[in-house]
Amino acid sequence: MSIFDPELLIYLGAGLLLIGYAIRDELKLRVLIAVSSFVYIAYYFAVGPLWGAIITSLLMIAVNFWVLGQIILERTTLRMSDDEKALYEAFETLTPGQFRRALKCADWITVSKAEGNLLTQENSPSNTLYYIFEGDAVVEKESQRFGLPAGNFVGEISFVLDSKASATVTAPPGVRYVAWDWDHLRKLSVKHPNLGNALNMRLTRDLAEKLTTSYRPGVPITSV
Repeated sequence: MSIFDPELLIYLGAGLLLIGYAIRDELKLRVLIAVSSFVYIAYYFAVGPLWGAIITSLLMIAVNFWVLGQIILERTTLRMSDDEKALYEAFETLTPGQFRRALKCADWITVSKAEGNLLTQENSPSNTLYYIFEGDAVVEKESQRFGLPAGNFVGEISFVLDSKASATVTAPPGVRYVAWDWDHLRKLSVKHPNLGNALNMRLTRDLAEKLTTSYRPGVPITSV
């Protein structure tokens, strides 16, 4: 005769649920709910088996694991390519999940034309935000000409202030950059306000850093 009382599994499962509901972190809560469900399944086997309850619990576990996967993708760079991970480093105010949403409306472009690609034209309207991923772009502003290395945004002033481009920027052959259409980004920001706030924070920070640099004697303004 077994000395183990299956009813103890009910208390264990309930205890795990109580601990989970006391935790604010959704990832930990989901994990504890899944473990609790497995404990209840063990109980249903021990006293039955009660197939209806077992199947129902398994379905609940499946849904729970699906949500767990979404939470993990929201918080980690799992399944991002090396290039996407490198680009994500430039968006430190965004969560991995927010970055993935922004990435869906991004275009990766490698310049192949001999004359290069014109990104912005000084004092002309712009409707695209750029990030120089590899190589140096060429900036012309108020009769000054200088290089803009990889790791810089182009068009962030126009995007943040909804104004005309403050400089002419060209991407020579071989330069690789990422482009976002303004309308797509703004629709995304309306749909996901936290993402919009995080993106504006990042671009405003970039703009502030460039304006600070521009006050150094002999250093041209590189915000475009």
